[in-house]
Amino acid sequence: MRKDLLLSKQAYIIPVLAIVNISLGLFVSGYDVVSQRISELALETPFIAYTHRIADIMIGISMCIFALQAFRVVKGYFSFLTIFAFGLTWIFAGVFILTSPLHDVYGLTTVLIIIPLIFVIEYRDVLTSNYFQTYSIITSLIHIVFFWFFNYGFFPKDSVGITQRVWVFITLIWFGIAAKNMLVTKK
Repeated sequence: MRKDLLLSKQAYIIPVLAIVNISLGLFVSGYDVVSQRISELALETPFIAYTHRIADIMIGISMCIFALQAFRVVKGYFSFLTIFAFGLTWIFAGVFILTSPLHDVYGLTTVLIIIPLIFVIEYRDVLTSNYFQTYSIITSLIHIVFFWFFNYGFFPKDSVGITQRVWVFITLIWFGIAAKNMLVTKK
């Protein structure tokens, strides 16, 4: 039981490290958090670059552990596959810089659109919070809108940095909330 608790709680690090990555650019001279993408931090001074890249790798590892733990609770195959794949994209983002197509694993990050929705479908019998289920559906809908706006140029190019930061926060806070809900599942 203690091991299960630890494996679920470790996912709290995901939103914490997201905040680190989101705010890291505030400490870089000449870097514009409003117009520059978060991944551009990997091109900055070594301390900033490696802090950012290590945070990405840790986020990815934590997501993979969370996927395994969630799978132990309920055999949610699609949740496991999508969360684990998304975790791998974060590991790749930390290993490969923005100039490499492997940074985004050739667009595999798009899997994040359906993670919250698939999760609440597969875990609906053990989740105790209807609010979390509604929140997860709304999060997936927000992902659809963000992808649509990003891919079709509806966001002004000079605000891509701040838009991405809001999106990353919405995306990664979900994992912390999902971990909290895993701790209070129906037995």
